Amino acid sequence: MKKLLHIIFTFTILIVVTSTLSAQPNFVEQFDYTAGDSLRSHGWTPHSGSGSFIFIVSGSLTYPGYPSAGNSIDITMGSGSREDVNKDLTTIITTGAAYVSFLVQVDSASIGGTYFLHLNDTTGFNYRARVFARDDSAGNLRFGISKGSSSAVNWTTSPLNYGQTYLLVLKYEIITDVTGSDDLVKLYINPDVTLPEPGSPDLVNTDTATDTQIGFIFIRQGSVSPGESFLTLDEIRVGTSWFDVVPVELVSFNASVNENSVTLSWITATELNNSGFEIERTLLGSEFEKVGFVPGHGTSAETHSYSFVDQSLAAGSYAYRLKQIDLDGTYEYSNIVNVEIITPIEFELSQNYPNPFNPSTTIKFSIPEGSQVSLKIYNSLGQEIKILVNQFMEAGVHNVNFNAVGLNSGMYFYRLNAGEFTQVRKMTLIK
Repeated sequence: MKKLLHIIFTFTILIVVTSTLSAQPNFVEQFDYTAGDSLRSHGWTPHSGSGSFIFIVSGSLTYPGYPSAGNSIDITMGSGSREDVNKDLTTIITTGAAYVSFLVQVDSASIGGTYFLHLNDTTGFNYRARVFARDDSAGNLRFGISKGSSSAVNWTTSPLNYGQTYLLVLKYEIITDVTGSDDLVKLYINPDVTLPEPGSPDLVNTDTATDTQIGFIFIRQGSVSPGESFLTLDEIRVGTSWFDVVPVELVSFNASVNENSVTLSWITATELNNSGFEIERTLLGSEFEKVGFVPGHGTSAETHSYSFVDQSLAAGSYAYRLKQIDLDGTYEYSNIVNVEIITPIEFELSQNYPNPFNPSTTIKFSIPEGSQVSLKIYNSLGQEIKILVNQFMEAGVHNVNFNAVGLNSGMYFYRLNAGEFTQVRKMTLIK
């Protein structure tokens, strides 16, 4: 009887030789194609097997803090001939560092275990940094790594939970070529994506298979025995540093209402090639529209806080989202936050603040319905000295700034007319 598993986890593969920090991914695959298309029709080349083709499936996998867009692919490993595919990297990796991050959801795994993704050189089938999954015959998932095609597999010793989301990082570390077979393969499980590369991995494979350059990424649907493995892959990224495959990570995104204004605040833990954030808003039932832009911090491993204030909103239900834009124009959306602007229940002219003031103060008023509004300033003799508002305004709470530069100290009056409502208050200017 086939045992079904359901796991979502994120992988990252690294090949490291120096600490040079790159700022641009080598390769990105979001499977953003039409559901039902074969993978081979989108730049992936079949190299083994003639059946069970790999197709694009609708929907994408998600992991907190990791980008997700487009669709995904399903992979089935079992008996019979099955298609394996590969794609070349933008740049061959001979020195430096490379990372490959991806999301995978496993629905079933065999007890014997098998590999489903690996790297390769540019001349043949020299598999490197193979990633394995197996069932431990006790109902738990285990991950494994090997260096070469015939290398022994190192497995995790602690059982992993089915149905749990994991972030993994596979690192192929190129050691200075002393022996020609001293490169290392390491695996990190659930590293903190807000921090630099961890110092200690969860798995290390020290096999002496021949070292090689890296030019391709391979996806495998090979046969397994006994049993069958089924999984979904998504969001593959290749880079030459840890931060190449860790884009902007949005730690939080919140909205708060203050009368007719909404303050949006968000925090990023890391950023990669971040041009900035477009702020998009929708009134319930309408399309999202751009209402502002806040510049980002490019590439950064530090925490950054951002805010944006959307002012003078009419009453209603609003939704906001962030459109994070990279320097190359690619973008991703945040989650959506919702707010409610409440309509005042009565007309009111509030006391200005601060009062006394010098030289400026804010005058607040509330109108429960759209009205023709005038707000005027008078001196102690009753002479009109300034018109602050003279227009139709929507229902809501409104704030108007009054700057008294050029006026003498003394008592002044401000009068609100809105429809049939009139109210006057006094304020004091002290210079």
